[in-house]
Amino acid sequence: MQGATYELAPNHMAKRFPQYAYPYGGNIWMDPGSAEVQKFIINVTEDIVRNYNVDAIHMDDYFYPYSDGTEFPDATTYADYQKQGGKLNKPDWRRWNVNTLIETMYSRIHTIRNSVKFGISPFGIWKDGVPPGIHGLSSYDELYCDSRMWLAQGFVDYLAPQLYWQINATEQSYPVLLNWWVEQSVKGRHIYPGNALYRTTNTSSNWPITEIIDQVNITRSMHDRLALGNIYFSWTDIRENVKGIQTVLAELYPQKAIVPKMNWLQTSFF
Repeated sequence: MQGATYELAPNHMAKRFPQYAYPYGGNIWMDPGSAEVQKFIINVTEDIVRNYNVDAIHMDDYFYPYSDGTEFPDATTYADYQKQGGKLNKPDWRRWNVNTLIETMYSRIHTIRNSVKFGISPFGIWKDGVPPGIHGLSSYDELYCDSRMWLAQGFVDYLAPQLYWQINATEQSYPVLLNWWVEQSVKGRHIYPGNALYRTTNTSSNWPITEIIDQVNITRSMHDRLALGNIYFSWTDIRENVKGIQTVLAELYPQKAIVPKMNWLQTSFF
């Protein structure tokens, strides 16, 4: 399989469905517009939830890929959709594919075990210019992720937007974005912002560790509005104790954190 730097397992989904496996941006991407691909992902998810005592199913920000400057090669799948009477334009069709997968996964997970949580960590900006003054990559337009809709419809139990920018960033301000995200949680779903711990390293942005401390405190100030915790990227930086982060976290969390209760779910296995 072109694009792979290692041998894929014989039962890998790219070998099961080679017609929907596209080399793109140095990786192999499965076409979200394929009903077979979606069914396979859902079946794998169901197998995990049925047979393993997991606390949650978590998805990252990759649905359609970040652009490498070329068109994602799903023209055949889109043409098949149109032949079957589909009327959506291509961007809306791509978002519909992602939304269908998310909604189906949420429903199937909770039908099997209503204690298992389902959440996603999307790119931190929903649309360029939203809220006013925020600018950057639009996940709605470029990744085809309508993450605000997932919150509005209750298709997730929590959302962990990747807010990998500083508090004083002119066009990607951490508190401005976090405030906007908590406002979108109209069904009371939890918001656990992602924090860019990796940016404290010398090889990245070399943020002072106080930036992370201040971001945690800003998050805690929105506790009553369902900003109920932080997710740090990445564990590697904690393990390597970058800028004394282990001591910082021990001071931020002097006691074991209590996992926020989700009243719409059954008893959690956390």
